[in-house]
Amino acid sequence: MIHFDGVSLITPILYLYSYFSTFISDEKMKRAKFLPLRFVVVATLFIFCGCTASRDKSYQQLMNYAETVKVINTHEHQRNPLDMGYKSYHFWVLLSNSYLNADVVSAGGKSFTLEQLNTGTPDEFWASNGEYLSFCSQTSYYGQFMEGIKKCYGYNEPAFTPEGIKTLSQQIENSYHNYAAWFDSCFQQAGFETMLIDQHWAPFNLETDKTYFRLVFPVNLLVSNIGNARQVYTQQHHTFKTFSETTGIQQINSLDDYLHFADFMLQSAIKNGAVALKNSMAYSRSIYYENTPGEVATELFRKSPGLSSSENKALQDFMFHWFLRKAAEYELPMQIHTGYLAGNGNRLENGHPIHLNSLFLQHPETRFDLFHGGFPWTGEFTALGKMFPNVYLNLVWLPQISKERAKVTFNEMLDTMPYNKILWGGDCHFIEEAVGSLEYGKQVVCEVLAERIAKNEMDITTAQKIISAVFRENALQCFPRLLSKNQTY
Repeated sequence: MIHFDGVSLITPILYLYSYFSTFISDEKMKRAKFLPLRFVVVATLFIFCGCTASRDKSYQQLMNYAETVKVINTHEHQRNPLDMGYKSYHFWVLLSNSYLNADVVSAGGKSFTLEQLNTGTPDEFWASNGEYLSFCSQTSYYGQFMEGIKKCYGYNEPAFTPEGIKTLSQQIENSYHNYAAWFDSCFQQAGFETMLIDQHWAPFNLETDKTYFRLVFPVNLLVSNIGNARQVYTQQHHTFKTFSETTGIQQINSLDDYLHFADFMLQSAIKNGAVALKNSMAYSRSIYYENTPGEVATELFRKSPGLSSSENKALQDFMFHWFLRKAAEYELPMQIHTGYLAGNGNRLENGHPIHLNSLFLQHPETRFDLFHGGFPWTGEFTALGKMFPNVYLNLVWLPQISKERAKVTFNEMLDTMPYNKILWGGDCHFIEEAVGSLEYGKQVVCEVLAERIAKNEMDITTAQKIISAVFRENALQCFPRLLSKNQTY
């Protein structure tokens, strides 16, 4: 049987041929002027079958090739299970820490607490959320989560069932008894070379296991706290105390002191192998950053705390522009969350990618890595990548949000911009989800490329170059410090 996208084409083809054969068999239709219709129908069906078979073959060739690429995963949040307070790990713990959980809650299910996950039984979890989990079976969150479970645990059921989940939970518990070995096994099997990790839960923690990770330093706190800096960063703050011992600055009295502290943090991050900066402030405010003059910022800082909301925004805007100048100076690309926001309630307009347009004009020397396809504003997102040489576009998380929109967006990217500016990332908390994210990313890329090959818009060699570019080579180009053996500033 010939398949594409999991749909058999033999049945509709045979039905169509049978219909036309019956139609043409009428005596009146056997006149010479109608006989060519049979041949046109048959020829069309053979061409259709041939094109589909060719597309399937190209897709499989490309997926096989993608398996050989050592992947640079440009965005992750991988957690250490020992730090999260769970007594043991099972299916419902992984689900509760996955994107799929938001779909379950959206369907009407519960979001379990730490205590509930530590004390509940499989039957209780299924009774509470099983039906709602089933309602999500067609979402991309579900599909991506399932791909990771299949790849890592060999699960072969088409959907999650009560009995299947019990078996999985036992496998998960056994694997997590030695998580380091389990993580390494999944990491190597998936073909990862390294992951760029944003430790948003501990933003001033600059330590990472360089066997698997390269540090991305999140700037959120240093931007958002500027209006309360003198109260937040004191001798009781561990990181500021280290800064104070190093520089002799005992307290923050001025904007210059605060910028000195922020620069100290950047230099410390670089010494610990940082390769990029990250802004995910769309979760708490708009990503529209106006250019506040330095003298205005100095006066606002002098007045702080107790600033109005507009004054506080102006001070934050100044700080982020400062970080963008430093990003250019230190060759640290700025990764920015755009578009959709994880979870079950926020202000979607905060992440509108068009808000960033003025930043790209004002900071042409800074390299930007825009996340998530800007979903649902994927067209604007793509236009920004086309227009600005210093703007890279990242497919990270988009296939999980909507696999179909990811295919449309990737195809549009290829139509509108050079493919050496397209990146991929996973954006997950546990290794199983990262594996599933990679599988979804490969499927999206390879389906689009196979379709282009079928249309004679590219050859297999070009498609393979694009796969290598998206999953590896473009990251090496975008993040110059990935190649740096000795981190300096």
